[in-house]
Amino acid sequence: MVSIVPAGGQHGAGVAAVAEAVRFCPETARSADGYLVYVASAEEYARRLAESAYSVVAVDDGRVVGFLRAVGSEEPGWSAEYAEVAGHLPLAGYVLIDQIGVLPGYKGQGVAQAMFDAVVARSGVRRLGAMIMHGPVRNARSLGFFTGRNGFSLVCEVVEAPYVWGYYERRQVVVS
Repeated sequence: MVSIVPAGGQHGAGVAAVAEAVRFCPETARSADGYLVYVASAEEYARRLAESAYSVVAVDDGRVVGFLRAVGSEEPGWSAEYAEVAGHLPLAGYVLIDQIGVLPGYKGQGVAQAMFDAVVARSGVRRLGAMIMHGPVRNARSLGFFTGRNGFSLVCEVVEAPYVWGYYERRQVVVS
């Protein structure tokens, strides 16, 4: 049974293993599978997760099978690049989904959605952002997850040769 729990430094090695399992390899990547371009070391993931108030991991029988790293605008992991991309936003209370990865054997079982829902519940934010690769290979699975199921819309494209990233945003509308 998969459980979604808050991520911490102790999950660094497991998250690194998941990230490596879904690493982007231009010669073999298929856009329908979803993948990560930037993969950090176990130590770097441990540090990043220890600093994050919003990140979660999916655990099955003690093994990390998925992760969602989310960075709040008030956290140390909020980089100058994020601020530049999201410069048009009021950054207070804003959360960026930095990376999401699920082991191939767990895809299609609702793990990513459960992690996403947990981050939304944990953060309580009304605005979420995500960067999704558009090129050199279009990340179709991630696009479907964010734009189809979860209501994100494209705000702009960012070129970081050889990559082209789409910056997407979801805004919660509150009616009083």
